[in-house]
Amino acid sequence: MTRDRFRSGLALLVVTATLSACGAPLHGAPAVGSEVSAGGLHVEADAGTSISDPIRMDALADRIGRATQLAAERGAEVTVAVLDRATGARSVGGVDEPIETASVVKLFIADDLLFREAIGEIMLTDDDYDLIGAMLTRSDDSAASLLWDSFDGPEIVDRVVARHSLRGTVAPADFWWNTVTTASDILTWYDDLLSGRAGLDEPASARIVGYLIESEPTGTDGYDQQFGLPDGLSYAVDLGSKAGWMCCLDSQWIHLSTGFFGNDHRYVVAVLSRETVTYQDPEYDGRFLPDTSMYDASDDESARHARETVTMVVETVFG
Repeated sequence: MTRDRFRSGLALLVVTATLSACGAPLHGAPAVGSEVSAGGLHVEADAGTSISDPIRMDALADRIGRATQLAAERGAEVTVAVLDRATGARSVGGVDEPIETASVVKLFIADDLLFREAIGEIMLTDDDYDLIGAMLTRSDDSAASLLWDSFDGPEIVDRVVARHSLRGTVAPADFWWNTVTTASDILTWYDDLLSGRAGLDEPASARIVGYLIESEPTGTDGYDQQFGLPDGLSYAVDLGSKAGWMCCLDSQWIHLSTGFFGNDHRYVVAVLSRETVTYQDPEYDGRFLPDTSMYDASDDESARHARETVTMVVETVFG
């Protein structure tokens, strides 16, 4: 995300899961010397057969509690959401309050444009396709702004809300990054995308999924967008992700890590965080804030601290 905008918002980390027993393993016990592919979590051992077990959704509750506690110790408020698409199990840990999407709204932009083209309402050019790819793989803000301005701006979000029956998503009055959504809506949108519901045809869905799987390590502006799911689930099968970040409202960073992983894209995860701007310098007095509308935060210490918090949460929940 670049510096051309002011961003603010709430943060939350939502984990959709069926809550459970303390200390229970997330996966069935593997045979010694085997390769384990636990519902999409991929760990290589010495040799042998392949075992596939689903994540035990009932084992996540204590892990989520521990993750949110650790995050709080780092100055962050987090919520986590996990959806098992095979069973429909969905649970939200934390308060499912609205949060500004930052770059996560680029998913909605791509969805709306590809749907409208499929029904013959608009015609996209090769340049438009390139812009869609750039905003999803590299989180290119200029690409998103061009598409936003060319194809009805806030009405894009209104149409996505209606088509996916999103209950907590609200279009901004102005800039795309000020769109507001909820963790539950993020899970619903991904489930619709991956299940072929809400009107997206197979080529359109495959295009978006492909771009998310091909997400690049850094954004166009040089910001590290591997935090959260990519770094925390580096061993996962078919991981696709879209991140968002902004600073600063109430001296806080906002980071969102969303996506899917597993065989047949079984699991959908949304991790949303609000963290107080933190610097190690004992003389830091809180007056300087890495406002992303004016400041290149790609190497900022407080930004790195906030990213590491989100990754730590993912590792704690799924590790």
